[in-house]
Amino acid sequence: MSHNIKVRALQVVNHLLFAVGIAYVVMTGEYSYALVGLLSYWGLGVLGINIGYHRLLAHRSFSTYPIVEKVLSVIGVITSVGSPLAWVTLHRMHHKTTETAADPHSPYLLGNFRAWFGFWNITHLDLSLSKDIRKDKFQKRLHKYYFEIILVYCVALAVIDPMLIIFAYCIPACLCLHSSSAIIVIAHRQGYKTHDLGIDEARNSWVASLITLGEGWHNNHHHNPRAWSNQEKWWELDPNAWLIKLIKRNTKKMTTPKQAARPEGEEI
Repeated sequence: MSHNIKVRALQVVNHLLFAVGIAYVVMTGEYSYALVGLLSYWGLGVLGINIGYHRLLAHRSFSTYPIVEKVLSVIGVITSVGSPLAWVTLHRMHHKTTETAADPHSPYLLGNFRAWFGFWNITHLDLSLSKDIRKDKFQKRLHKYYFEIILVYCVALAVIDPMLIIFAYCIPACLCLHSSSAIIVIAHRQGYKTHDLGIDEARNSWVASLITLGEGWHNNHHHNPRAWSNQEKWWELDPNAWLIKLIKRNTKKMTTPKQAARPEGEEI
């Protein structure tokens, strides 16, 4: 069974337990668990996906210390959206083929529903786009032991409180998946365009930005994928970038949206 199919099966289980968790909170009034779920989503999503998988690994928009990169990568694994190798490859495919037949999740070609759940449609990953990840021994281990890492995390939560498996893992993992889908669909359908990107329909969306704490300034991002911050106007707040400032290593290698977009042909 392929990595992709196993991840999707895990996501089905997570959604079932998500429903159980919501029912438990409603029936018992234990709203503190709901708060744990929300905070875990922001923590895992921001650190693991937005900063780790997306801006650091997929676009190399900033550099940080090796231990920080490893920690962010492990947090990304816990979100259960796929290994760093699989996620980065898929995302680079999207940037290379945006709004074309080869785009793995264009809402204009697939429709909103299929794009939202686009991971289910993917049968092939162009691994030539992620040679840097494939050469990294640590990232290769994360891909190989992906499910074991998630299991260890769940066991650790169970030792503290078995209910945390639902509220500090399943629910945040589901929210991370759907917040990513919100970018895929909402930020390609609704919002405004600061930059004319041709057939690329990426837009700046307040809604998507609120959900993901800054990832929704998608038109800015597609204009300059290598930028560490998506903020161009003062009111386009990007909390993800605020955190990047705390963990960055070399500002000389960092570019902002106000600087020139990446040169033609540069690897994304």
